[in-house]
Amino acid sequence: MNVMMLTTPIRPTPACFPPIGSLSIINYLRKHDVEVDFYHIDGLRPSYEAAVQHIVDARPDVIGISSVVSTAYAYTKQLVLDVKAALPDVLVIVGGSLAASAEVLLRRAKVDLCALGEGEKVMLNVIQRAKTTRDPADYADIPGLVLLNKEGELVNTGYEIQLSREEIYDFRWDDLEKASDISNYIYPAFVDGKASYWFEHDERTYEPHRLNKNATGIPGAKGCVAKCTFCHRWDKGIRYIPTELIHERVRELVENYNVGFFQILDENFGTDKKWLKSFCEVMNSFDVLWQVGGMRVNCIDPDRINMMKEAGCVAIVFGMETGSEKMLRVMDKKVKLQDNYNAMKWTIEADQSTTVQLVIGMPGETPSTIRETTRFTIYSNTLAEWQRPWDLSINFAQALPGTPLYEYARRVGLIDSTLEGEEAYLMKISDKDASDEDNTLNFTAYPYFIHRSWRQYIQLKTAVAYISKFGKDHYARLLLADARYFKRETSEETGYYNKPKQQVESALVTDTINDERQAAEAHTGNLPSFWTLLRNRRLGLLLICYPEICGLFTWMLPMLWLLISIRKRGGITTLREVFRWLGRGAGKLGTGPDHSLRKVVFNEMATVPSDNIAMDPLRRGR
Repeated sequence: MNVMMLTTPIRPTPACFPPIGSLSIINYLRKHDVEVDFYHIDGLRPSYEAAVQHIVDARPDVIGISSVVSTAYAYTKQLVLDVKAALPDVLVIVGGSLAASAEVLLRRAKVDLCALGEGEKVMLNVIQRAKTTRDPADYADIPGLVLLNKEGELVNTGYEIQLSREEIYDFRWDDLEKASDISNYIYPAFVDGKASYWFEHDERTYEPHRLNKNATGIPGAKGCVAKCTFCHRWDKGIRYIPTELIHERVRELVENYNVGFFQILDENFGTDKKWLKSFCEVMNSFDVLWQVGGMRVNCIDPDRINMMKEAGCVAIVFGMETGSEKMLRVMDKKVKLQDNYNAMKWTIEADQSTTVQLVIGMPGETPSTIRETTRFTIYSNTLAEWQRPWDLSINFAQALPGTPLYEYARRVGLIDSTLEGEEAYLMKISDKDASDEDNTLNFTAYPYFIHRSWRQYIQLKTAVAYISKFGKDHYARLLLADARYFKRETSEETGYYNKPKQQVESALVTDTINDERQAAEAHTGNLPSFWTLLRNRRLGLLLICYPEICGLFTWMLPMLWLLISIRKRGGITTLREVFRWLGRGAGKLGTGPDHSLRKVVFNEMATVPSDNIAMDPLRRGR
């Protein structure tokens, strides 16, 4: 049996996060005597034509496609259609978050099977069945699949039993090394004498024995205790990897790959206090430094932060999302606003780096809730002089299949609820991320030109407050010190964070702005001039470099976005939206949902009559 596992491109350049899902499946299959050809398209980035030819030349019997994001639909569909045209007997199974759109994949993209949740056991069972039949209808007794039966009816076989804690994320780094450039995932912690972003603030980073070390990311757990209404969730609950296994995995990276800096890639790190204590003991035993990628604000306190810091932690990032109590309820965050404030206060007091991550524009968002969020970001990013006030990651809410937000969009008509309409939406968001303003839906009662202005409003108010507290000269010196990210040819921008932090990481990589920056650094030590940035239409960077000037005109942001709307969307569309808004009373609009969007959608809104019942578990998530 010739089996191929492949990834799809996630972002314009390869992500620094290893394809852990694919690697784990490959290792699980190996342990059950199934060898797999791993074609890591996301890491290798061949041309599309070369990718198709490579697959066709390999002539696999079974192809497993890991589409970890729903924005991979267009690529996945075209790949499946072209491969099947050349290899009509190949069996194609798609897993990852994209499988939440199973009916679209099966009926419109000609995929044979969609895997729900973890793929290890499902893929093994599919491969074993493929020895005797390639007819997708013959797989209806295998748990963890959605398929079409012989009558063309959609069948959901339910979820497979989850892996044990000992089995999750069990993969081999040498599989990745053979499949792509390992330096995308294990890379020098210092470039040109400068430390990687998350580690540069901590003085321990510069101890002599760390200066030649590499950095990489590892998981500590799988899943999350929460079910945020904008987040797709395959996994039920959370499973922490036993720390004795983490010890072995860290040891391998330290000894074989010279790693001394780690990012912990969890969505929900350290909720289990006993596990956290043991994890800290493991990391401390290796004398490595590490950063937490995702922790809940109600699972932290000064004692835990100090324990983590003593064990080598240098930075903690939280999924805070908003500074509004109302919006926390809409998002189902299951935390209090004070938890957000406490987490920031305690983290900065412990001299740990962090970045405030926001999701704005959810149903129920209003100018009032945006002002509340702005008060939170001002508080958070002015706690200490060493903070960067532009360390904000502000996403617009993006409707992804398998979330209450997506179902809300379907039920209010923002996404056409037909199969064709769902596919059209998936095509529209393909190869886009949540910072893409052109394709972001507006879930609020406010028009485009107001909705789009909120990110810049938060950014400017926060920066101006920082300057007011610590001074304009200090702000400029801090920005110049951070400008090494501007001119680095291969920036550390990961695609994970969004504007304005994203702009500071990569905005001055190219063109005349880069030349201006280098010249300024060499001769005057000044930032690029206001007029240079304006002339080159680098408006995002203009807001960062000159927030005091731009801040005088925050009242004009909606007008700016009104003009942008006319240019991008057309005058008729824009004016029709404005008049409709004025006709409803403009500022006197209702505030929208004020409680769990999940309850709003599934308990209070009418269902879509044409929906297939087999899709219901996927639409609700776990």
